[in-house]
Amino acid sequence: MSGTYHDMPARALGAEIEKGALDPRELTEYFLARIKADPFSDRIFTHVLATRARAEAAAAAERAKRGLRRSPLDGVPITYKDLFDTKGCETTAGSKLLSGNMPARDAALVENLARAGLVTLAKTTMTELAFSGLGLNPYFGTPPNPFDATCERAPGGSSSGAGVALARGLCAASIGTDTGGSVRIPASWNGLTGLKTTAGRISLHGTVPLSPSLDTAGPLTKDVEDAALFFALMAGVKAPDLSHPRKRDTHVLIARGIGFEDLSPGIGEAVDHALRLFAKRGIHIKETKLPVLDEMNALTWQAPNLLAAEAYALWGEAIEKAPEKMFAPVLKRFRMGQNPDSAALGAKWKRREELRRLYLEETAGYDAVLLPTVSLSPPPIEGLMEDDAAYGKANVSALRNTTLGNQLGLSAITLPVGKDTLGLPVGLMAMGAPHGEERLLRLGRCLESVLHP
Repeated sequence: MSGTYHDMPARALGAEIEKGALDPRELTEYFLARIKADPFSDRIFTHVLATRARAEAAAAAERAKRGLRRSPLDGVPITYKDLFDTKGCETTAGSKLLSGNMPARDAALVENLARAGLVTLAKTTMTELAFSGLGLNPYFGTPPNPFDATCERAPGGSSSGAGVALARGLCAASIGTDTGGSVRIPASWNGLTGLKTTAGRISLHGTVPLSPSLDTAGPLTKDVEDAALFFALMAGVKAPDLSHPRKRDTHVLIARGIGFEDLSPGIGEAVDHALRLFAKRGIHIKETKLPVLDEMNALTWQAPNLLAAEAYALWGEAIEKAPEKMFAPVLKRFRMGQNPDSAALGAKWKRREELRRLYLEETAGYDAVLLPTVSLSPPPIEGLMEDDAAYGKANVSALRNTTLGNQLGLSAITLPVGKDTLGLPVGLMAMGAPHGEERLLRLGRCLESVLHP
């Protein structure tokens, strides 16, 4: 079995530990060996925490031996995006501005998962200060998308290493953050499941911030059942019952309009194929346009940029002291929030709240709104590194659909639904109600059961 550990869902590994068929120490050594052997490890991880992982695995093995396991995932090795504090290990958030930042304790989320027995394996690379959807970082490393051996393509960001680490079988699950799509984009581009939680649902104490009103934490996993288990442990709630409702009692809204425009070849076809499968299995589907999404999209990208204003208010002083330490396209994006017109900013905040209420009114009675997770196939890294204009255009395209969920204050999940014309993964996003993660996860499992019966 040891040759297949990286193919197994986290909960299956936990079940083997529970049965006494798998020792957490063996499992941890297995993943450490895969990390050491992987040619891209230095671009996927900022730190491999072998000493800590071995100590936590030994403690998990002892608990398993005594019948005192703390959770179904006790003893399972996972990775964390390098903006979660880990005691005694540098937290850089992908930025040279934070070099030498050595936290005295774990982030609250890391503490919660360690308390549940999860093994802290490594910290993953990311976009500088989490401010891009492409996943490029010239200083700490850009992990290539694993689905194209002929061309190094963007991994998705900002949780870039998190997505690639799991897709390459270097951990059992990855923990990331999502401010505009940073869990869902790398999950989509790497053929994974990614859960964006509602802002405030999971503690971010001890996590490097970007936009406190929009920042969220969420897992990247192999499937919905794993996502549900991780959500419960991260949020400190009971694991959701994934016994999904009868398909004929499930109602979803397909938001034709901005979310389906300008798709890379094959993305629309993969999504539409999934929708036909859902309808064939009895799920009620209504297709319509939601002008509120088009307006929210326009509001998001028009100046003054709400996210950029909040991000620059946090980081502007540190950035301007050493702008040469920043990757130019990311620096440019931060400076979009410099000196915003306060009246215009206030008006945009007010309109965003109005659009949030309008969206909930228009989608009441539906389990979720569905649209492609990302409109863009993963672009080649080389061209983006060398061309600021190409970077900016690709970044907006990558973030366009996912950021709607953040700006609207929703919960959301992405599921793999097929491949585009290049053979690269395509994700389908379901957007649920604020604080509706449990219901959304049940829907996700329902949809997943149709896609993978």
